[in-house]
Amino acid sequence: MTMLKRLSAIMLVGALGCLIASHSLLAQTATTKPAAQAGVAAKGPRPDQFKYPPLDFKPPKAAEFRTTLSNGLIVYIAEDHEIPWFEATILSPVISGGGGGGGGRGRGAGASDLAQAGGAGGGVGRSFLEPADKLGLDGLTGSIVRTGGTTTMTGDQINERMDFLAGTVTATSLALHIRYVDEGLKIWMDLLNNPAFPEDRLQREKQAMLPGIRNRNRNIGGVASRTFQRLVYGDTSPIVADATEATINAVTRNDLVAWHKKYWGANNAILVVTGDFKKAEMLQKLEATFGTWRTAEKATPPWPKAEQPTRPGVYMVAPQGVTPNQGIIQIGQLGVTRDDPDFPAVDLMNYTLGGGSFSSRITKIVRTDNGLAYTANSSVPAAIHYPGTFQAFCQTKNETVVFATQLMLNEIERMQAGEVTDADLKFAKAARLSAFPAMFTDVAGNLRNFASLELEGRPRDFYETYEARYGQVTLADVKRVAQKYLRADKLIIMIAGNIDECKAGAGKMLPNQATIDAMAAKYGGRSIEGIAKKYGDGTVHVVTLK
Repeated sequence: MTMLKRLSAIMLVGALGCLIASHSLLAQTATTKPAAQAGVAAKGPRPDQFKYPPLDFKPPKAAEFRTTLSNGLIVYIAEDHEIPWFEATILSPVISGGGGGGGGRGRGAGASDLAQAGGAGGGVGRSFLEPADKLGLDGLTGSIVRTGGTTTMTGDQINERMDFLAGTVTATSLALHIRYVDEGLKIWMDLLNNPAFPEDRLQREKQAMLPGIRNRNRNIGGVASRTFQRLVYGDTSPIVADATEATINAVTRNDLVAWHKKYWGANNAILVVTGDFKKAEMLQKLEATFGTWRTAEKATPPWPKAEQPTRPGVYMVAPQGVTPNQGIIQIGQLGVTRDDPDFPAVDLMNYTLGGGSFSSRITKIVRTDNGLAYTANSSVPAAIHYPGTFQAFCQTKNETVVFATQLMLNEIERMQAGEVTDADLKFAKAARLSAFPAMFTDVAGNLRNFASLELEGRPRDFYETYEARYGQVTLADVKRVAQKYLRADKLIIMIAGNIDECKAGAGKMLPNQATIDAMAAKYGGRSIEGIAKKYGDGTVHVVTLK
């Protein structure tokens, strides 16, 4: 009973408190101005009216982190005491961490779309040194170095030991608690120097890769990407060469041994190291391990020449074994290299056109205004040693493919005609320059970017001159590069999907009918044939998948 009395007393006090508070609130309300008037009086400035001091940021200098070991191995090293951890990565054009055999030889990850990025993706360049009939050799070598184990430890034994150390090791990376760094480095060097390359592991890895190769023509996204690249660079270009079932099956254990013996060495790699250590002490550990790594034959990549052999026009392709209800549109042509003097102007031009997310024209027109797609944009993924591409992208339902294509072409034409303002350029510059400091928030990422510049033979002052190169771009520069790189006589319009449904065009009972009619009048009708006449030879070319 005592407990019940206490609970009752607490509830009574609470009720009285609520009653007093409500009376107080009513009294205040009676003497306060109407909420609407108070809201108007308190209204603040719009976000674009805020003023901020000029950005004053200086990027770190690569030389402060660079050193070499006695065998010539280049090392980028930095202390990072946030957590008791060690992390290291090898960057190389010919030493793979594995898993690279199923994709194209020469197409990178999406990181190439980042205009600010200095390196090529994760920093691993592409060598173009694999034999054409054994594409996938590089990736298989790196994968089996790890999964096949060494002459002293099997792959399973390495797995068990790394699990105990709560770390991970691959052919090109090591990450674990700093207290286990000595053992981790010993295991890593054993992998690099003494891989076993067991035959059964090779056969298992090859069999695991084949389903992905056999089924890749069923994926509409992959079909669209590969077809567009082949149209831009040509079927015979090594840039678009893919590993096939035949090239994977052609790789033998002797090929792995020969590739490893020929290229895996200190002179074909750059080591990036960060963690909770003292730099001088860690360099001693690295000298005792990586300082003994042998010298291999220097890899000299035969960089391909990029030309666009395909005539402008409309090209359509259908994925195999599926009937998609949406089509993917890619419009573009050959672009520029990352270090071309025109690249900053091209990037700023593209930011306004379709690279600036919701502030860009293609995204606004296709997605926001007409509701045709979740993703609609343009990009200038620039390679290092050969020109990249310009490409506008959209994925939309079949019946609006033609309409979306017309809208995208209309925005490209406007930009090519010089319809860009000082305000557009100012906004694009502010976006790029404001994002610049964010590239240097991660210690390991900073070092990988610096190492990538050196690995690719690029200007070491790329980051130091970044702001100046973007800051000096003028409106005249933007208009000039728009005319130079958005050329109607080079434009490839590629559509992947259900060919018959995508060709037909939009119906007559859509909410945005007025815009559909305007685009149809400009581009010769509602079907794709009108675009083919304006931008090509009048024929809709159907591409056969390989």
